[in-house]
Amino acid sequence: MEWVNAIIQGILVGGLYALFAAGLSLIFGVMRLVNIAHGDFIVAGSYLAWILVRATGLHPLVGLILVILLILLLLGKI
Repeated sequence: MEWVNAIIQGILVGGLYALFAAGLSLIFGVMRLVNIAHGDFIVAGSYLAWILVRATGLHPLVGLILVILLILLLLGKI
């Protein structure tokens, strides 16, 4: 079952990298400027997810979903 965990973790990390790359690509395509602030948001979001998972004892995937929902709620998208 370790290989299943490795595949799931690889897909999740690959999805995060794709999301970060899409954000940087979008900003560069619109503004023709590389916005380095993306790194700050990535670190802040990762730290928030880690704190949420450690404090509640939730599965990391559930914590990730909750953080995404919280971000969408704060941005007014929900």
